[in-house]
Amino acid sequence: MFRKLYENRKEITNILFLIYIIAVLSLTFIVRETMVFRTPHNRGVVLEPFREMQAMIEQPDHFFWFMQIALNVLLFIPFGFLLPCVNRNFRSSMVIVASGFLFSGFIETMQYITGRGLTEVDDIITNTTGAAVGAFIYWAAVVVKEKYRKEGIFL
Repeated sequence: MFRKLYENRKEITNILFLIYIIAVLSLTFIVRETMVFRTPHNRGVVLEPFREMQAMIEQPDHFFWFMQIALNVLLFIPFGFLLPCVNRNFRSSMVIVASGFLFSGFIETMQYITGRGLTEVDDIITNTTGAAVGAFIYWAAVVVKEKYRKEGIFL
């Protein structure tokens, strides 16, 4: 059974990545705190970088702002980890981070165009950070796997 699972790991990884992408798109477009569509006259755009970080420090509701930042980072960690597993062309850390930046930018642009959500530079920054953390975890796993492989321990 484990051998069959091991042989199918590429297909399993592809399915996991697809489910992840669908989940992210659902969270960012379908499941919103408010389903109020923003019209061209009231589109929410925040171009000030690190506004959420500043709000976390200065405003009384520190936990709310901390969660805004942390959840955006956490949302993209699987992206940075799974992308190089799905496609060998994405094994460079810079390519992973750039892809995370582009995917996040796509989401923010589509939120603006469709009137769903709030378009924020902070989201792009924190999502890209999450992709970088995911890339770091991927490479740490590669190093550990290689170490155990050299020692004859199968992972």
